[in-house]
Amino acid sequence: FEVTCVQLGSPHCVIPVPDGPADEALARTVGAAVRDHAMFPGRINVELLDVIDRETLRIEIFERGAGYTLASGSSACAAAVAAHALNLTGSRVTVRMPGGEVQVGIGEDGGVTLTGVVRPVLQGRWAPGIGQRLSEGALA
Repeated sequence: FEVTCVQLGSPHCVIPVPDGPADEALARTVGAAVRDHAMFPGRINVELLDVIDRETLRIEIFERGAGYTLASGSSACAAAVAAHALNLTGSRVTVRMPGGEVQVGIGEDGGVTLTGVVRPVLQGRWAPGIGQRLSEGALA
C-alpha cells in the first residue's frame, strides 16, 4: 500500500485501496498494523480509502484510541484532503462511511469544511454520583 499522512489536529494515515472495496476485516487487520507501527510512536488513525468517483469517497476507519469505528468527522476530512492532494478528487466530495455520510469541502486556503446530518445513536442516564467521580478524576 502507498499511504498519505495528514495532520488535522490528530494524525491520520490514509491508504487508498486500489483493488477495493475495503471492508471491516481489512480495516481491522491493516488498521491495527499501521496504528501500532514503530514509525508512529504516538499511534495514528487509519483510513482505508475507496475512490468511487471524483465527487465520492468511501472509507473504513480504524482509530488509534477506539479501534474500528463506523464514522468519524476528522477521518472523513483526512480522507478528503489526502484524495484531493493526490488529485483523485475535486475540492468538494461526499465521504461515505458505514455509519453515514458527510460532505467535505477544501478551500483554496487549505481550510476544511465538514457538513452532515446529526443522528442520535444512544440515549441514557448517568448513574448517581458519576458526575462527582468524573470531576474528581476517579474514572480517568
